[in-house]
Order: sequence, then structure tokens, then C-alpha cells
Amino acid sequence: MFKFIGKLLLALVIFFGLNILISIPIGVVAGFMAAAQFDGELSTDALMGLIESNPILRTVSYTLSAACGAATAAIMFLAFDRAGGWRLGWRESGWLAKGLLGMLLGAVFITLSYVVVLLLGGIQVTGVTWSSSVITAIGFDIIIFTAVAVGEELFSRGYIYGAAKKQYGIIFAVVVSSVLFALLHSMNPGVFSSVFPMLNLFLAGVMLALFREWSGGLWVPIGVHLTWNYFQGDVLGMAVSGTQTPSILHNEIRDPFLAGGQFGLEGTIVTTIIMVAVCVWLGLSIRRRLRTIS
Repeated sequence: MFKFIGKLLLALVIFFGLNILISIPIGVVAGFMAAAQFDGELSTDALMGLIESNPILRTVSYTLSAACGAATAAIMFLAFDRAGGWRLGWRESGWLAKGLLGMLLGAVFITLSYVVVLLLGGIQVTGVTWSSSVITAIGFDIIIFTAVAVGEELFSRGYIYGAAKKQYGIIFAVVVSSVLFALLHSMNPGVFSSVFPMLNLFLAGVMLALFREWSGGLWVPIGVHLTWNYFQGDVLGMAVSGTQTPSILHNEIRDPFLAGGQFGLEGTIVTTIIMVAVCVWLGLSIRRRLRTIS
């Protein structure tokens, strides 16, 4: 156990260290850009606001941050686990078909949550926007959410899940990787506004880990992760883990409890129920397959 904990802590040190390193040049560029816009002392909030409002800076920032997760997984695997008899799950046969299947499932699950919340009166659609600025913004977000899906899956469901499963089995790997996944999002806006954001982040980790086990690799969970985020934010107009994005649909929150408040659909009990159902289905499928093999 101490060996695994040591590797986990080292992975986190590398991950956060790389994120600090990449934040320095981005902050310098943003500082130069902001110098002409702000009088007096330039605050951290002003810099962050500039990065979020500039599509190129925002895309570069999120993409490089996601790359830190992928780089950490590669470094740790090559340094400690290359000969360990397990794989990250990145290289798998039929990766394109599995990725597309995951994208379909992610879009269906999050859209189902949205439709249920809409029918229950938690939100009301207030408008649709399809302009050149929105098209440009959601085009940049495809890059961001693809990078986030790849980076987070390689780190959480690739390295952490794989190393934990090798040492202590599937259940331990699912729990540890999912707890870590939730904690890595614990600084998101509104994450402690109710019990559901952190609960659903944990369940999302469980669901994605089970998708890895069910499919035998990372491409299904990458696809699910990608369209879950993209459809929730850029298509359906809901906050993505507390972060608002440009979107095609616009909504008014009528019932914060049902709609998930400022955290978005990942903060509602509706999504909790959907993810629990998906996890039960995946768990039963995996158990049946393991019984058949044995």
C-alpha cells in the first residue's frame, strides 16, 4: 500500500508542478495584453478574466493544462510500470469506433438529464443563438473539451486506475480513481453549493472507470467525457462543472435544486439517478463477463 500511495503522491506532485510551469508563460502573455486595458495594479482576477474572455488564450490554457495530465500519466507509467503487465489503455484495437460509441453515449446521457430537468420545470429555454461569434467560440471549445477528455482520462482512468487495479483489483481502482477525480474538481465554482456536485463528480468517475473496464480501454470513456461536457455547455447552455461556456441554447433556471444551480446538470439529483442507473448496468455487464471467463 505504501508503494502505491508513494506513486500516487508523486503523480500529483508532477501534475501540479507541470501546471504551475505552464501557467507562468500564459500569465506573462496575459499580463502584457492586460497592461493597456487596466489602470493601476493588475489583480489576479483581472488576469483570469482576460484569459477566460480571450478564445485563443483560453484554448491554449485549458489545452496545456490537460496535456499536463497526459504527460504525468506517460512519465509515471514509463518510469515505474512499463514492465508491470498492464497498459494505460490508450492503444486499443477499434479505437475510433469505440471513441464514437462513447461520444454517442455521453451526448445521450447528458441530453436525457437536460430533457428531464426541462420537463420537470427546473429550467426554461429562453433563446437560441446561432451567430458567427458563437460558432467560433464553440469551435474553440471542441479543442478544449477534447484535450480535457484525453488528459483527464489518461491521468485518472489511464494511470491511476491501471496502477490501482494492478495492485488491489477493480473495486479499489474504481473507488480511488473516482475519489481523486472528484477532489481534482473541488475548486470549481459552486462545487459545495449542495451535496450533489461532489457526489456526482464521484459518480462520474465511477461511471467512466466502469466504461474503461467494460470496453477494455480508454477510448469509450474519452468519448463519453468529451460529449458529456460539450453538449452540456456549448449545445444545451448549462454550466459545465460550474463553468459557463458560449452556447447555442440559453436557459432560465426556474428551480435551482432540479437544475443544479450554478454548477449545472452535474449538480442535480436527476443526473445522480441517471449515473447510478448507468453504473449498475455497467457493473452487471462486467460481472457477467467475468463469470463467463472464470
